[in-house]
Amino acid sequence: MTNESNTSQSHGRALLWSILVISAVANATTSALGLSVYISIGFGLLTLISGIALVGHHRRERAGSRN
Repeated sequence: MTNESNTSQSHGRALLWSILVISAVANATTSALGLSVYISIGFGLLTLISGIALVGHHRRERAGSRN
């Protein structure tokens, strides 16, 4: 891999982590405040999707380092 692709992957991973943390905090906040359950579900799904994307990224990265 080139340095440019490593940098873009690093930015993507940082973005995914940011989305994960922000959406998890927003999900907990909306649940604690008793706001609409649909808003909480939306943040929960966003948290789940970003977590799955991070796991997929990690697995691809590990598979690439074995070759």
